[in-house]
Amino acid sequence: MKQKLLLLLCLLTLISCGNRKTLSEKDMGAYLFVFFSDPTHGIFMATSHDGYTFTAVNEGRPVIAGDTIAEQRGVRDPHISRGPDGAFYLCMTDLHIFAKQAGYRDTQWERDAALYDWGNNRGLVLMKSNDLIHWTRSNVRIDKAFPEKFGDIGCAWAPESIYDPQEGKMMIYFTMRIGHGKTQLYYAYTDDDFTRLVSEPKLLFNYPDPDIQVLDADITPLPDGRYCMMYVAQEHPGGIRMALSDSIHGPYKYQEGQQVDFESGSCEAPNVWKRIGKNKWVLMYDIFSIQPHNFGFAETTDFINFKNLGHFNEGVMKLTNFQSPKHGSVIQITKEEACRLENYWKEQASQPQKTARFRTNVPLDSIILSDPCILADEKTRMYYMTGTGGLLWKSKDLALWEGPYQVASTNPASWMGYRPQIWAAELHEYNGKYYYFATFTNNSIAIDTVGTNVIPRRASHILVSDKAEGPYRPMADPTYLPANKPTLDGTFWVDTDGKPYMVYCYEWLQNNNGTIEKIELKPDLSGSVGEGKLLFRASDSPWSREKLNGKTVPNRVTDGPWLFRTSTGRLGMIWTSWVYDVYTQGVAYSESGTLDGPWIQEAKPITPPNFGHGMLFRTFDGQWMLSAHSHRVDEKGRYIRVPHLFKVDLSGDKLVVDTLAN
Repeated sequence: MKQKLLLLLCLLTLISCGNRKTLSEKDMGAYLFVFFSDPTHGIFMATSHDGYTFTAVNEGRPVIAGDTIAEQRGVRDPHISRGPDGAFYLCMTDLHIFAKQAGYRDTQWERDAALYDWGNNRGLVLMKSNDLIHWTRSNVRIDKAFPEKFGDIGCAWAPESIYDPQEGKMMIYFTMRIGHGKTQLYYAYTDDDFTRLVSEPKLLFNYPDPDIQVLDADITPLPDGRYCMMYVAQEHPGGIRMALSDSIHGPYKYQEGQQVDFESGSCEAPNVWKRIGKNKWVLMYDIFSIQPHNFGFAETTDFINFKNLGHFNEGVMKLTNFQSPKHGSVIQITKEEACRLENYWKEQASQPQKTARFRTNVPLDSIILSDPCILADEKTRMYYMTGTGGLLWKSKDLALWEGPYQVASTNPASWMGYRPQIWAAELHEYNGKYYYFATFTNNSIAIDTVGTNVIPRRASHILVSDKAEGPYRPMADPTYLPANKPTLDGTFWVDTDGKPYMVYCYEWLQNNNGTIEKIELKPDLSGSVGEGKLLFRASDSPWSREKLNGKTVPNRVTDGPWLFRTSTGRLGMIWTSWVYDVYTQGVAYSESGTLDGPWIQEAKPITPPNFGHGMLFRTFDGQWMLSAHSHRVDEKGRYIRVPHLFKVDLSGDKLVVDTLAN
């Protein structure tokens, strides 16, 4: 029986190998763009069906999280190629330049920058896939693989791979620096599984001026059998140059004066790809010397003359749902591969996404989260907690939590831009749907400058979902509040007139005395009606204080409004400001019982010092709770915010905060 099974497996393997089609350019019908971003240090993918307009899959989110595949918990400089076996080969730099800020290490770099310079990583990440969805992964440490010659490596950056038909192997080439020396270009060969280097790295190219650093090589086979290598020479400015060779691994001949980019400032990361069915090649490069960051493009038919195609969204090359990609590469793929990839990530995007550091059985005070808001969902009998960051946690008992899930999706083509900051999110159930009220900030757009404060585009906005756990997506209305006003911390209330309202803060950075205002919402919450109306100002508070020009004055900050009614029907609002340097929460009551007030501020705060941005919810057994965060410095010296729960009493005419429950 075992022999029959073995024979059957061998037969199936032979059939599979025999049926594997060798792909040519005639089979191609789309393009794949792979890139990374500084904020995530993860891998993104975008497809194009015409070679001019690219749309990111997974709604512009990473498809591979850097902290799941790299020793440094982040990757950069991804390059993708296809081997003669039809498989895809993806290689990247194992480096996180913000790892200290992200809490992955205690120092800026792994080693002393005085000895090993900027970045000073020692590893690469190699991945292989047959379908662009499922990948194998290996981490290669150059210093460990070749300790005698490269034990004192200073960096290993920007790897690329290409098939060498003479050797019958995948060749990987990359930038390397020894110690504190100059970067140079090296190459080596990998095993068939793309898991390790099987040859010692050798020099790929000698630049005629040894004082000039060279980096970021990209090799293209030419129709006449030669190879063209684009690379960066860090002159003034650093730009894209070209070298030619009869052999894939050199020697490459320096082309004097042959700088082929069209930039006045420095650029890097050249990548050449061919237009399907045409005698045209596109040179793409990363322009890091301009703001906002962008890519440049040139086109050639002979690798002698180059035509300037401009930048993304400033010429014929377009991005649709993302912006500011970094150090990417493009390859041809089939239409079937493109559709499969797009459909896979479309399906994934419709599901709540776990983040890379997903955890279970987490105590509430072990979660780092600002502005915690908890929804007790009767349909699922689960508690859902969100706040700043666009993430979601869930729990059955309020004691142990699992998450975080990525649940908030935004449209990069909207005013929010690509990956906006998300603050103070809240969950509300209304008329059978779930709504996600949050503050979104696009730091790339400035709406005002007041004194030394540059005020970015910031506004309260609403997303919607059919389920408490999301995913939450934008509705039709692009804005709820004026574009020229920074607003934040929007919350929800249905007033005595039966109409829904958003209550929000107009930020003190622009008006110098923060306010809390209301605006009517459409019946389905898909937009706003009319204009906002003032409810009260920060200076109305008798308890908040700050020092301004040597004088004690009312604090100017309004944060975190939340509406409630006591059992006697009295309308109240908790909100947060500061007592000097202590974040503190107070309460106001409406004399009319409606949002129109007038609002009378209580004389004293309602929570102990250092607790703020609260909200109220009722547990499944009927206990009213207040959720808020506190501030503290952790063992690594980081300033963090942690959720806490208080029991509260609403049985009388006022809200009474009882005991700290956790």
